[in-house]
Amino acid sequence: MVFRRSLRLSLSQSLILSVLVAIAARGIRAQQPPDDPPGRWRLETLTLKDKSQIHGLIQSETDGEIDFAQVIQPPGRPMYAVIRGIPREKIAKIQRLSEADHLVLFQRFALFRNRMVIEAGRMDQLELTSQSAEGQRVLAYAGPWFELTSTADDEQTRRCLVRIEQYFRAYRTLLPPRVTNPKPLRVQLFGSLDLYRDRLRDLKLDLDNAAFYSPREATILAASDLNLFAERLAQVRREHERVRKDLARLDAGHGDKLATLADELAVAGYSPDEITAEVRQRKASWKKELDATLATNVQRQRSAEQKFDVVTDKMFRSLAHESFHAWLDAFVYPHDRYDVPRWLNEGLAQVFESGQLDGDSLRLDAPDKQRLAALRADLASGQPLALAQLLTASEREFLGPHGGAASQRHYLYAWGLAHYLTFHHNLLASTRLDGYVAQSSARLDPIARFEQLAGRPLSEFEAAWRAAMLE
Repeated sequence: MVFRRSLRLSLSQSLILSVLVAIAARGIRAQQPPDDPPGRWRLETLTLKDKSQIHGLIQSETDGEIDFAQVIQPPGRPMYAVIRGIPREKIAKIQRLSEADHLVLFQRFALFRNRMVIEAGRMDQLELTSQSAEGQRVLAYAGPWFELTSTADDEQTRRCLVRIEQYFRAYRTLLPPRVTNPKPLRVQLFGSLDLYRDRLRDLKLDLDNAAFYSPREATILAASDLNLFAERLAQVRREHERVRKDLARLDAGHGDKLATLADELAVAGYSPDEITAEVRQRKASWKKELDATLATNVQRQRSAEQKFDVVTDKMFRSLAHESFHAWLDAFVYPHDRYDVPRWLNEGLAQVFESGQLDGDSLRLDAPDKQRLAALRADLASGQPLALAQLLTASEREFLGPHGGAASQRHYLYAWGLAHYLTFHHNLLASTRLDGYVAQSSARLDPIARFEQLAGRPLSEFEAAWRAAMLE
């Protein structure tokens, strides 16, 4: 993997980050700079072969594409960014800023990047190969961030791949890589839960989760009954098409039948008005029956697609959650060199997991409504969880997001704290985060450790956090 410009500038960026963040705020309370009028930012420009131009920031480059943050400043509305992977074969010209101006733009964008949309890639552009693995045929993919093998069918494998890469673009934008030579990362996607459970037994793991990340093997394993539901959906679609064609043939022949009926009624001595009325009634009855049959057929297909979307949505959320753990471990804070507290790791994973999918775009600037409502209700109760309890919680007190009520409560508060730090205080752009997860910090008392990160006493921080969540 090649991160040419972004990694080459990492030391300078870190220095500038520390200076600008210190100027911008006391401690972690960094605020975004005032939005300059449109046109004041010096941006880089890509001219595409279709003559269109996009303006923004070149985040990183590989031989195959440029990862580009398109900066959009709608008149009278807040600026936002669209993160896009632009294939090099579509680019006619690149207008770069100087090294110094690029660094300034990089930093300014770092304080704005929470308002962003991450576009999905095209499924048909992914290069899949068929391989043999452990006695069965699998689909394989090698990309810039990971390698994948899948026992799901071609379409579902491509859908999952697009989503994983979309999430990785989001991770890299908000939490840029710190590791220049990351360890190889693998993804194993299973089209059936049975195959997934067999793999877990091979690894001597007893898990209920539909996906998990193994730091030891640097592998994400994920499963769903995608093949089963995909086949059911395909069967419904085939039946829908058969019914549609049958009805089209019947409809085409119905006109001839009505003409024959009119002739027969005329021979029988019916008046022209009577014939017209009868034909009109027969035609209306037929159209009503035809429309009802078509509507039932369409509803059946829509129901099957909705069930399939539920299955894939669960898969995407699991992939987003575990992919974040993998990104953090492989590209940012490897577990053998850093100590990332459990609340922070799980909290951030939930923040990214709950990104809002709008068609083929992923938005990360809005909180998860269900989690926010549940957290507000808990905070407003008589006995809310103290942040000190969250910060000092052991691994056993988390146990996984599908554990008991106490475990789920820890996950909920971890999400709320991570979301607040990320989107209200720009935690991921703060150099204090590197110090917080350093192995030397792990020797500190968890409360004192967090207060160094927050830059103020826990009691003061907690009051502000609770007020923000409730508001």
